Amino acid sequence: MPELPEVEVASRQLRSWLTGRRVTSARAAKSRIIRPQGPQRFARLAGHTLVSIERRGKWMLLDFDDGESLISHLGMTGKWIRRREDEASPLHVRASLHLDDGNAVDYRDPRLFGRLLRGKPAELRAHAGWKSLGPDPLVDGVDVDVECLHRALVVTKRSIKEALMDQRTLAGLGNIHVGESLHRAGLHPQRPGVSLTLKETSRLATAITASIEFALSEEDGSEPITYVEEDPSANVFLVYDHAGKPCPTCASPIERIVQGGRSTFFCPRCQPLKRSRTAKTGRR
Repeated sequence: MPELPEVEVASRQLRSWLTGRRVTSARAAKSRIIRPQGPQRFARLAGHTLVSIERRGKWMLLDFDDGESLISHLGMTGKWIRRREDEASPLHVRASLHLDDGNAVDYRDPRLFGRLLRGKPAELRAHAGWKSLGPDPLVDGVDVDVECLHRALVVTKRSIKEALMDQRTLAGLGNIHVGESLHRAGLHPQRPGVSLTLKETSRLATAITASIEFALSEEDGSEPITYVEEDPSANVFLVYDHAGKPCPTCASPIERIVQGGRSTFFCPRCQPLKRSRTAKTGRR
């Protein structure tokens, strides 16, 4: 599933493909991806030129000239790909933007969990999915704001894993990078947020930045990203989907548990389940 790094790479690719290019035609199949709109509404992007792309968390907002915009969320299996206009369209393409340079940019989504919504910029920024997002680790600063993250975590009895999966806490983190960050920080995923000290939150913030930067260094490029679910050889992560394999730090077997219906991978030795004696809300 695409998370912040993958969506950041997608936004960089779209900027390089679309900026300054005029859309000669826009086509979308009738599907839940464009609900509640229809193909005719999407088609009215024709004649417009991309001005900029803003990314926040897992969402992208494409701004075109004359006050036209398009929200894009990749869902679980969505990705943007480019081809020559005279080349055959691949399977599972749900929408296409044909450009004045002879290329077409396709939105491909086998499982149909993504979203594409056309509208005015102010209207789309007021969309519930965009408006409810918490701070973005890349957009809102070079590093995660430790104080802000700590305030969000120490008021909840939910596990750290589940709290970080909530896009209101930090925008863009998903199952992979939450698990990777917790491993880097040496924090057990079942620890309640209220149990964290400020020092532990600082360690977690550093780990989140490191996990994102690592993924960007591995994935950034001109080619569409291959997700782990598509190709297991693309798994470059420390603990994600490595149950039973040795921890890269201590060689203990990595374990798998289920939290909120999602798999969590961790090292029980590097990430012990213990509550700090000094950890209380607001205590340092």
